[in-house]
Amino acid sequence: MFTSRDQQEIGKRIRELRRSINETQLQFSEAVNITPNYLSELENGKKGLSCSTLFNICENRKVSADYLLFGEDTDPVPPSETIITCAEKMNTHDLSIVIAYLQSLLKMKEMK
Repeated sequence: MFTSRDQQEIGKRIRELRRSINETQLQFSEAVNITPNYLSELENGKKGLSCSTLFNICENRKVSADYLLFGEDTDPVPPSETIITCAEKMNTHDLSIVIAYLQSLLKMKEMK
């Protein structure tokens, strides 16, 4: 459970994020599917952050939940490193299956 002080800090980070990408409250709120009034209340620490709003902000604004909630940004492993690490541990047969799957995904994406 977050305290009102936590809510204020979270709101401050949301405001800083919004300003860093030069968006108005209206632009930001539309992008993350909340009302401008709710965004204002979040930024001012008057309301708590719901899980769905946290997810939408993180997903749409490419920011980590750790940063928004705790002010600490994790240093995620780039996906390419994760894939390479996994691939190095696979046998040739399994690797060929994964490659075929990834190629199929790319083709489906191109069709959209």
